[in-house]
Amino acid sequence: MPPRHSLRVAVRRALTMLGAVALGMTTAAALAAAPATAGLKPDSATRLIVWHECDELVELTDAELDAWRQRGVGGFACNFGWLRGMGGAHAFSADPDAQLSGPSYALQRRFRDSDVVGRLRKRGMKAYLGFYLANYWNRATPLADWFDDEAWSRTVVPAVRDAAGAAHNLGFAGLAVDQELYGQEGGVQTATWSWRYPGNKRSEQTVRRQAQRRGREVMRALVDGFPDVEMLAYDVHFPESWGELVQEETNGIRAGYRDRLDIDFWNGLTSVEGYGALRLLDAAFYKQPHYGSWDTALEYNSNRTFAYLSRKLSNWTYASTRMFVSPFAWIDGGNCGCAWEQPRPPGYVADQLQAFSRWAMGGEFAAYSYAGVRNFDYSPYDGALRASTRPAVVDGRAPELTVGEPAVQRRSLTLTGTARDNLAVRAVRWSAGDRRGTARMTWAAAGNPREGYRGAMRWRTRPIPLERGRTRVVVTAEDIKGHVTRRTFTVRVP
Repeated sequence: MPPRHSLRVAVRRALTMLGAVALGMTTAAALAAAPATAGLKPDSATRLIVWHECDELVELTDAELDAWRQRGVGGFACNFGWLRGMGGAHAFSADPDAQLSGPSYALQRRFRDSDVVGRLRKRGMKAYLGFYLANYWNRATPLADWFDDEAWSRTVVPAVRDAAGAAHNLGFAGLAVDQELYGQEGGVQTATWSWRYPGNKRSEQTVRRQAQRRGREVMRALVDGFPDVEMLAYDVHFPESWGELVQEETNGIRAGYRDRLDIDFWNGLTSVEGYGALRLLDAAFYKQPHYGSWDTALEYNSNRTFAYLSRKLSNWTYASTRMFVSPFAWIDGGNCGCAWEQPRPPGYVADQLQAFSRWAMGGEFAAYSYAGVRNFDYSPYDGALRASTRPAVVDGRAPELTVGEPAVQRRSLTLTGTARDNLAVRAVRWSAGDRRGTARMTWAAAGNPREGYRGAMRWRTRPIPLERGRTRVVVTAEDIKGHVTRRTFTVRVP
């Protein structure tokens, strides 16, 4: 085995030969650091998904679908509520030849007979079938008790698999999950995503491991019933997000999401490969940014969320290519009678949706419809809706990327550096010969929510094993619009 100093010298020589500045030359497509957009492909959001109830979606006529398509809406996510066995009345069958007799299968029959999903596809629109990640009968945790093996194996997992299989057979693009814990039996609201749930006597670490296990079981059920499933997810809360910052600034609640198990459940979900796009919809932006501007809030949320996920998801290398975070709008009003829920003026909504189109990932964002698609007059917002999904170049810059001097230890290489972007950094990836991976990131930024932030994404790889001889190393920074910057160099192990 070569002595440590000889490998370090070999690395330094390789870096010197391949470029005197920032470890080599950028080899990404010509995405200039200037704001010019000529020749660039559109990267704005081009699909707005409206989230509402399934009973309404199955009734929509062709004329109504045409009207929504002309507004610029690209599809619907419909929610039927609790799953069967957890408070829901609707059962689903993954068998494409099932007779679907009886009242329990009424909704699946209505989807089949109306062919609304097929009619949407003919118009270039898509649909997601949604349900609650909650249990009306469970007053302590989402779905079943984290440690109730029988409930998970006999109720939760089969219900998820059947709903996924039915959605796949009906032609849905994917599934939409709602993590909000609605009222439980007896009118109580004691169920929680916290590890400190009612009746728990186990340690935090034990509960978090169990939540991760259940996430794996749910994703296995999803991909069994629906290979390459796409998912929309609402009410997912991660520490370090804008939503947590708003809780601190507004209500004085520090680290308000720290006790939640969302990250452990999603760590389990994303550890199982075989899914398609996972689209997290952030409702912190329903009506307003709360502090500063839309851009300030969305910059903070995007950078902090992806940095957090890069450190917490065990299969981030796989998940980072499929996981998107987009803002969630709410145009119509609610029933609380409070000013916050009231519809905003069309001009305000136009600015909001333009910001959402600019920051949305994977080409999609969503809007919640409280009153439903038939019971609110959206016509004053038609122009704003259409403009928000019109293809446009919103980001003409690739991220900046620097790579520091490699840290060498025996036959391994650890890389560190920074990445900056005018929007947000999604991931820093590396390859070394046949090996691939992603770096752990931390967004180091100075500023405040009212005036904005200035900083960079600091990143660090785990030790990368090296073989004897020459190894080509590539480091890639990717922003939330898919633009990349690469640095390439060669390492030689004597």
